[in-house]
Amino acid sequence: MTTTSHVLADMAALRSELHQQGDPHRQLFRLEPWRAVLDIAFDWLIVLSSVALVVWWSEMCAPLAVVLIANRQRALGNILHDAGHRNIWRDPLRNDLVARIFIAPLLFSSLSRYRETHFKHHMELGTEGGDPDLLFSSRNSSTSWVSHYLDQVLSLNAWLSSFRGHLFSCQVRTVSQLYILAWWGGAMALMWTVAGPDFTITFMALWLLARASAFHLITTFREMCDHLGLQPGGVFTFSRDMVCHGFWRKLIHPRNNGYHLTHHLLPAVPYYRLPEAHRLLKGQGVFQERGKVCCSYFTGPDPVTSTWIGPGQFQ
Repeated sequence: MTTTSHVLADMAALRSELHQQGDPHRQLFRLEPWRAVLDIAFDWLIVLSSVALVVWWSEMCAPLAVVLIANRQRALGNILHDAGHRNIWRDPLRNDLVARIFIAPLLFSSLSRYRETHFKHHMELGTEGGDPDLLFSSRNSSTSWVSHYLDQVLSLNAWLSSFRGHLFSCQVRTVSQLYILAWWGGAMALMWTVAGPDFTITFMALWLLARASAFHLITTFREMCDHLGLQPGGVFTFSRDMVCHGFWRKLIHPRNNGYHLTHHLLPAVPYYRLPEAHRLLKGQGVFQERGKVCCSYFTGPDPVTSTWIGPGQFQ
């Protein structure tokens, strides 16, 4: 069987079990677009407030602003991910319009390119040369998860991907890159007019600094949580759910992004219903038997970082 066949077989096995119970998961596909719109507005508000804190309060707040902005960059990236699945609106025009005006160009992303590569990630999960999100192989034989993490963080290609997004990528159409640049030109001109040059320049500086530092650190760790240490061959063998709470979850996995196994099994469920979906799946035999769930990042009996260590941890 090909990887795609294994992926589809895993999804079919789960849905067959759910179908026998009257398809209780169907209600999870209901969209409430206002929730995504409010979340986008909230993320923009946090970003702009962080900039205002530095401009109108104290430059000493810059480190805090960088972390807050990076966290909201990650949160907006998660909503972009839902837009890629058309989980904001089922109406493709409305869904894509919201993403292309308020999210994608802000993150230096092309929605079309994102959707294309993310579909490959789902269908060719864990396949070398096929899965665009597959982490590079590490030659580090250290028993420390920190060393493996640093290998990924210090990768120039990974850093460039985090920093520039789809800008200047040879795999992205020129017209898409020009749209991103034009969007930024228009947004900065509007900000200059409304808030002044100091605010606009500070916004640009903090946004780029966050992308180059904290956002890359967060995104790399999040990507390692999704699949690292697991075996390719299907959704159940190569995906995990992070069911964590507290500070680290809010920093690393905003917008319920840690429910990655649940998402791969039910990709039409919007991000705000993923906890509910996970609770439903926990009651299914196939999920209980094959699902992989971690409840902590660094401590406890089964932290996710412990699964990154050992032979075969990188695929």
